[in-house]
Amino acid sequence: MLRDLLINIRNLNKTAIVGIAVCFILIIIYYYTGSPYYQSLILSIAMYIVLCSSWNVISGITGYVSFGHVVFWGLGAYITAILIVKLSFPWPLALISSGIFVGLLVAVISYPILKLTSVYFAISMLALAETMRILVSYFRGLTGGGGGIYLRSLIDVKTAYLMMALLAFFVVLGTLIFRDTRFFRSLHAIRNNELAAESLGVNTTVKKMQAFILSAVFSAIAGGIYILNVAFIDPRTAFDIGITLNIIMMTVFGGLGTVLGPVIGPIVFMILAETLWSRFPFVHKAILGVIIVVLVIFVPKGILPSVSKWILGIRNKWTKTI
Repeated sequence: MLRDLLINIRNLNKTAIVGIAVCFILIIIYYYTGSPYYQSLILSIAMYIVLCSSWNVISGITGYVSFGHVVFWGLGAYITAILIVKLSFPWPLALISSGIFVGLLVAVISYPILKLTSVYFAISMLALAETMRILVSYFRGLTGGGGGIYLRSLIDVKTAYLMMALLAFFVVLGTLIFRDTRFFRSLHAIRNNELAAESLGVNTTVKKMQAFILSAVFSAIAGGIYILNVAFIDPRTAFDIGITLNIIMMTVFGGLGTVLGPVIGPIVFMILAETLWSRFPFVHKAILGVIIVVLVIFVPKGILPSVSKWILGIRNKWTKTI
């Protein structure tokens, strides 16, 4: 896989390299020049880019659709908060530890869960999120119960923006670089036909577990950054199924199974939602719902695949004309 990775890095075209460099520079510049309001908005967009990209690895690329992905985000937030409040961890160490802990937890539970397929896997993930919500609510001495857990202010919006934006940047960059490796090709094979992949020598159990762990770790770190910013988390927020639904909707909206779909989806959706909320505060959700229905009808495969198909069609017509 390392050889494939090096080849992919060398094969990046000039447009991709320029785009990567420009994005990184803009993130750094906006850290110094951006207003707190827009930094907060970009922070939310970047968080969903991380969540959508990580969900896309297990659901879009591997084909195991999860209805409980929020559980990793919520656990990351809670573990970070508990390590800081109860064990006096420095916040950078708590943040890293939350990702490691969630990764180890998923390594343990992934084997039995990934034996399930299709709707059974989706329901089991939904059940896992609900189970964690109940457990967190029950152990009040550790988690604060239903009242949640509070932190003192540790980082400002500016710092949280930079951390989340860089996390999103490296998650998307990693997906771009890894997309043509043997690992990702194995995940595509599992999605298309798991039995056929096994017959061709792919260790499907190991590959699925690796994809599941990757998707969980980055979501947990995003949850940790979230709690450092807002300084409060409760079970209802941490394991809210609405967040999972947003992840699914944004990823499908952008383009399921693609690299940039989980980037385009959150950007368009969040900016659209924020604009409608500011212009039509009482009916913005209804208008947003109508827009989503229209888009699902006319671009069912997502924005990126539909736009790519449209551009390819224009190019072919232009070529024939010439």
